[in-house]
Amino acid sequence: MGHLTTKGEILKKLRERLHQNPVGLPEHTSVYEILSILFDEIEAEVGAKFPLGLVSFEEVQAVTGIEKSQLESVLKGMMKKGLVVSSIKDGKVRYLLSPGLTGFFEFTFMRTNESLPMKRLAELMRTYRNTPEFIKEFSSTETTRAKAYIYSGVLPKVKSEVLRFDEAAEHIVKAGRGSVGKCYCRHEAWHLGKNCSAPVDEICMSLGHASDFLVEQGFAKRASVSELLDILKRAEELGLVHVGDNVQDQTTFICNCCGCCCGFLEGITKHHLKHAVTTTNYIAQVHQDDCNGCGVCSDRCQIKAIKMAGDYPVVDGEGCIGCGICANFCPTEAMKMVEREKRVIPPKTYKELMIRLMQEKGRMSVG
Repeated sequence: MGHLTTKGEILKKLRERLHQNPVGLPEHTSVYEILSILFDEIEAEVGAKFPLGLVSFEEVQAVTGIEKSQLESVLKGMMKKGLVVSSIKDGKVRYLLSPGLTGFFEFTFMRTNESLPMKRLAELMRTYRNTPEFIKEFSSTETTRAKAYIYSGVLPKVKSEVLRFDEAAEHIVKAGRGSVGKCYCRHEAWHLGKNCSAPVDEICMSLGHASDFLVEQGFAKRASVSELLDILKRAEELGLVHVGDNVQDQTTFICNCCGCCCGFLEGITKHHLKHAVTTTNYIAQVHQDDCNGCGVCSDRCQIKAIKMAGDYPVVDGEGCIGCGICANFCPTEAMKMVEREKRVIPPKTYKELMIRLMQEKGRMSVG
């Protein structure tokens, strides 16, 4: 292939290519150190030339000019690192250059890798995610990358069928299979000595075809639907927020998140982006006649959208994401989840979500 002349030039071209994704990687010094650690020189050059969207081996070979056996070896190594993901389409393997977020930033901390300087990567990724450049990239679209899911046990007995995509359990059952692995956010925070007491291991899930790749490459282990539902229940007992793809169908992941470590919720708790994740179609509402003023709802809210005002809690109607944690732990059942006046309908599929994000940023749509 036509080689780029210096490693610095290769990394620059690689970042530019990664910035074409729905959630891109804007310019910042820390991102170049991240890329230099994760990509060796030939991987970086392949990544810099990687076509957009899911592509065949032949398409990758055409733009890189690498001999077949060598390219197979390079792609295999990149998949092991989570830098490239693969899937089967029309009976043929297709490859996708993994984005930074959600992508190889998360994959890096979904398993323990003693060959990498994990603490340094944790420092760099935490720094990068909190730069003004990345916050702007993350929050510059009306459509969000992720959405909250509601605890099914707190829903009203009569609910609209169209709103079933708000329930995490529905996505698990519909996917029919999945995997479970580390919480990459808390694993990253652990390397910095800043993780909370919520679990790091076997708590976050991937579903359907996405889980197949993670299991094959060792990022997660296979879990049955019943095992995933048990993990979901465990997460609810711990008061964690279900966060997943902002889609109606074919969700690829469900994370069980805390407000202190989670990259998505950090957008709310640290950067005051109230709509860093899309809300469910429900909102918390207190029935004062039943409230004993204990403050459990305020203490449990992972994003601090409930505050005590005198003897009663007050819900921030703009900030509440409708997760249902407050209602789940309310000892008197005074906190209820009620349907929002305006329904929030996410994109139907992952592909539609990616296309919408690309269009809202004025970037080329994905194939």
